[in-house]
Amino acid sequence: MPVVMKAPSYHSDPHVTYLSQLLDEVGSGVIQVPKFQRPLVWQWESRRELFRSIRDGIPMGAIMVWRTSVPVLDCYHFLGPHRLESSSASPQYLLDGVQRLSTLLGALSIADAIDTDQPDFLEPDGGPPTENFSIHYDFETQDFLREEDIKVSTEHVTLPMSLMFDSVGMLRFQRNLGGDDEAINSIVRSCDNLVSAFREYKVPVIPIVTDDIEMATRTFQRLNSQGEAMSEVHMIHALSWDSKFNLNVKIHEAKLAALSDVGWEDLNDDIVFKACKVALGFGVYSKNVDELGTAFKEGASTIIDVGLACGRAIDFLIEKCGISRFDFLPYAFQLVLLTEAFRLYPSLNEDQKRDLVSWFWTTTYGEYFAGMSGDRVEKARQDLLRGLDDRQWSLTQFDPFEIRELTRRFDFRSVRAKAFALRLSNVPDNDRLSVSGHSLIQKLGRECLVQLLPRTNTDKTIYSNYANRFLVDPKSTLLFKEKMLSGQFSTAEMSRMLIDHDMVEALRENNHEQFLLLRSVQISSMEREFYTPHVNAMGLSI
Repeated sequence: MPVVMKAPSYHSDPHVTYLSQLLDEVGSGVIQVPKFQRPLVWQWESRRELFRSIRDGIPMGAIMVWRTSVPVLDCYHFLGPHRLESSSASPQYLLDGVQRLSTLLGALSIADAIDTDQPDFLEPDGGPPTENFSIHYDFETQDFLREEDIKVSTEHVTLPMSLMFDSVGMLRFQRNLGGDDEAINSIVRSCDNLVSAFREYKVPVIPIVTDDIEMATRTFQRLNSQGEAMSEVHMIHALSWDSKFNLNVKIHEAKLAALSDVGWEDLNDDIVFKACKVALGFGVYSKNVDELGTAFKEGASTIIDVGLACGRAIDFLIEKCGISRFDFLPYAFQLVLLTEAFRLYPSLNEDQKRDLVSWFWTTTYGEYFAGMSGDRVEKARQDLLRGLDDRQWSLTQFDPFEIRELTRRFDFRSVRAKAFALRLSNVPDNDRLSVSGHSLIQKLGRECLVQLLPRTNTDKTIYSNYANRFLVDPKSTLLFKEKMLSGQFSTAEMSRMLIDHDMVEALRENNHEQFLLLRSVQISSMEREFYTPHVNAMGLSI
């Protein structure tokens, strides 16, 4: 049974406080943010709506805090861009309201200086963010702007919201206003109304008084399940958290140790999390949060093992498949299952690695993991491990197996678009003076997939077509656009860009449709020649 503290009514009853006092309590450490909280996830529109609500006097909802006599919990040192103090008094812990208070504290106060030499700031989500939290009020539009948007409206007078509780700063701002008296008086009145709205704004605070940490984290989980969607990682993080176990930190440490050398340390936590679920015997879509929370806490060493296996899987993808960046990975599930394979088979032989390469490209071109259910992912895992065991490959999901033609419109979010880009990077380069396709992708990512034929009003499909994507250093885009219009290419450039003499002739005749048709055929032939032996190695035929 939860332990309920006996406390006087003034300690346990809900109360209403001014917004300024609430922010001061957070900044001074009277209210702290425990590390079972997730980091800031609100987008700009949600933040702006909050400021509009305060301006218009609309309640923003209650803040919930946890009051307890348990030993001091591990808490974040930053909220938004602000360093939080550590209170010597018994602190209260913020259960609900971190998104709102991060937004408000970040914009309504002056940020503390950030000492980036302190190792504490390397925490995965507890250090200072790089995002600019400053918000301004535009008197012309009577709305709120991010600081980076002010450049678009330089002719408008804007007020930094950090002056709301700074009387001296506000007076200085008003004295420095220029223009005629009527315009100045109008802005001063607007300032006064805005200041009154924020200084008189009150927020209800609801305390939960208990010494039961599990009850507090469950309260947090239920509160957040009704608001902004919570990622599964943060849900399990909340339910498994205690002073000795922090899932977010464990995953971050595993990624930092195993993935930083290859530049993949920013890999989505969800991939590592799903790989851990598989390693712990759960399905990738298992939703039993109680069992998952317990399993992660009791199997903390598994997170380290999975991190190391993920590092081996990524080394394989880089060396054998040419995937130098995680944003070019066709399917997250490919890495999840490869991680499990390298966890169980840490020293694969060359034959097994060749089979894995064929498995990777067959599942990519066959769009194997599209719309995968949990049961189908489990069958894919079994097929993969069985193939590595006896080299008898069977991909049961394919019935029948087919590889679709490329759509006319290029969309980098699609699996085939990533595969196409990787094939372009693998085209032999006969020009030793140029940067290789692999190097371009590794350095610039999708930015080097440029469109060279011009956009026209008569046929916009020409501009968005796959055959109008070329692997080119963006700095050379204008030069190559001129070459496209004139049809003047060197032999090495033609080879590298998959252009032949018939295509050049179509360009010189200004027949862009014919050029795209011919290059589409060339692309399809190149892809078919590449994936056919991989498909055959998996016991499939086209």
